[in-house]
Amino acid sequence: MPGVAARTPGGLTYTQVIDLISGLGRRARIAGFDLVELYPPADIDGLSTLTAARLLVNVIGTIVRQV
Repeated sequence: MPGVAARTPGGLTYTQVIDLISGLGRRARIAGFDLVELYPPADIDGLSTLTAARLLVNVIGTIVRQV
């Protein structure tokens, strides 16, 4: 995501993160989730904010399905 405090190349793709969250939800209970480094002033066209929101919705959905 471009809107972060310290960009680094070679990170996970969005699809990889979604798959990771899904796999974790199948193997263990998710007790918490922390989304850090989002820096809206560096965001380009709201892309990072939208991606962060989509990740958060996926985590919440995974947690709800665990109940």
